[in-house]
Amino acid sequence: MSDTEPAAPRGDTTTLAPRWSVTPPVAYGASAAVLLAGLALVTSHPAFALLALPLFLTVALGVDRRPRRGAPVIATTRLTPDRDGSGVGYEIAFSLPDSVEGVAVLLVAADDHEHRFAVDRSSAARLRGTIPITHSGPQEIIAVHYSLLGAAGDALTTPDEGPSSARLIPAPRLRMASLPMPHRVVGITGAHGSATPGDGGEFRDVALFAPGDRLRRIDWKATARRAQRPGELYVRRSFATADAIVVLVIDDRDEVGADVTRWAGAKGSVTTSTSLDLAREAASSLASAYLAAGDRVGLRDLAGTARSVEPGGGSRHLDRLQSTIATTAPTGEPVRSVRTPLVPASSLVVVLSTFLDEQAATMAVTWASTGHRVIAVDVLPEPSLEHATREEQTAFRLLMLERTDRLDGMTASGVERVRWQSADGGAVPAVQLRMLSRPRRYR
Repeated sequence: MSDTEPAAPRGDTTTLAPRWSVTPPVAYGASAAVLLAGLALVTSHPAFALLALPLFLTVALGVDRRPRRGAPVIATTRLTPDRDGSGVGYEIAFSLPDSVEGVAVLLVAADDHEHRFAVDRSSAARLRGTIPITHSGPQEIIAVHYSLLGAAGDALTTPDEGPSSARLIPAPRLRMASLPMPHRVVGITGAHGSATPGDGGEFRDVALFAPGDRLRRIDWKATARRAQRPGELYVRRSFATADAIVVLVIDDRDEVGADVTRWAGAKGSVTTSTSLDLAREAASSLASAYLAAGDRVGLRDLAGTARSVEPGGGSRHLDRLQSTIATTAPTGEPVRSVRTPLVPASSLVVVLSTFLDEQAATMAVTWASTGHRVIAVDVLPEPSLEHATREEQTAFRLLMLERTDRLDGMTASGVERVRWQSADGGAVPAVQLRMLSRPRRYR
């Protein structure tokens, strides 16, 4: 392989010795032959024995041609990168003994979608396809089960479990043109103006040269106009530039979809985006946009796990953030954290939650009361009551009333709100963030 060729994706492989048995027609033929032979003995009619004879011969040939347990079957699955957003590509390869004529495959794809098909020996050497992906995060992309068909169709194997392949699907990233800033930027250098004297920012004033001032800051025109004694020099002073500190707080204690009837924890696949899908997308988009602007971004979670990432900048830090965000998943039963996660002073705190309970809202109000600028990103999918009973609809309305009061209380406490998945006609997230990014006066 040359240096310019991409490395082949790593595969998952199983090696199993197949367990052969005769096909149903052969088994039915054996039963019919035994029945006819029994009738010949009971009725003393040789005609039944003559009819049973060819059946016995057929069964004997089928059993004799049945492959013996020996050469193993090697099944390999490989996943290829999603290059065009259509889904994750897969490749399945079977290495078969000479006695195998065909393969029946059960393919369990993401979201528990099943595909059943049969292929001949040559096609089984390389099967390709694409699996559409609905959700981000860690998930099993493909699982294979297969059964083999012997030569002439006289034998088959019991279904065997083949390899399965999983992948960490990164969240999509949306482009953000304008971003809200914290009340005060305190970094050493960056792309934002601050109230601290220094180099690189907007004009501040003209003052006498003092120890520590740079010679290139001397304003010769102002010196000529204002100097009253020999040796007096005047310099132009400016405000320093600084970077912002942004802390993303993901509420990953639970995960809900659009179907209200599944909020109680019903099992099964969810074919639409969930609250954590939206939270990963929002966190990934915001982290990428803020780091591209030269700011520092950190990550906290409300589940009490050790997935916190301290604020930092640069492309390597972005990779670490994206990997951590992609691995965010519910930890089982929602837990209550007794301690509010610590965030650096003068940070912009972005809380991503469904706000279906008090914990995330209480922490957001706490951060706002201590001087942080807090933005609450609502990641609850647009609810669907299509399959809900009357009792479930009533419970949903009560829950939404409590949630509305909670959101209104947050707004009254100074927390700003953004809905990541808005209803029809609502402002998209980028537009809402642009409205919150209007120039603010720094303290």
